[in-house]
Amino acid sequence: MKKTIILTFIILIITTVILINLTKNDERQINLGSGYYYIPFQEVIFDVTRFGGNGIYIYKGNRKIPIIFSEIENYKYDSKYIIIKQKFDLKTRYLLESLIFTPNLYFDYDKEFVFLDEKYLSGIKSIKNSVEKEEYIDKIMHEDRRIKIMIENGVNYYIIDKKNNKIFGPLKNIDFQNLKLKMGIVIDF
Repeated sequence: MKKTIILTFIILIITTVILINLTKNDERQINLGSGYYYIPFQEVIFDVTRFGGNGIYIYKGNRKIPIIFSEIENYKYDSKYIIIKQKFDLKTRYLLESLIFTPNLYFDYDKEFVFLDEKYLSGIKSIKNSVEKEEYIDKIMHEDRRIKIMIENGVNYYIIDKKNNKIFGPLKNIDFQNLKLKMGIVIDF
């Protein structure tokens, strides 16, 4: 009996150490200023939403709103702007699914920042099962104007004006460079 208790205690300690080490591998979110954050892949987000990518988010109160979808390849920021290079990731479908069908679970939808066509949001109540959800997300991924641009570009660029909460993008590299020049942005990748 005593050996069983000791063995159980040792197994519990080893399991705890392993879990602590696994969670240490997750990068921490990075405060980009003005409520914007870079959030890298996080196991807890993946476990809850099936979404394993990274992204740029804004916090509004307790709400976490995705601004730039994954996969963020590079970003830089200063006190006024955030510039982002994104290689669009088709796994974004899981983020959309979480935003639309389980709002407030981990991510929130906010039409001020997430630019989905409102027509996609009006038919949500009629969806009754997971097959219909998958078909609905497929429809958005293939029809939404902004997502189509992101897919066509492959690599997208963005500028976030933190003071005015304005997002410029998705942009092609040439348009991004021209807009940076026009806005007087000196940060670069």
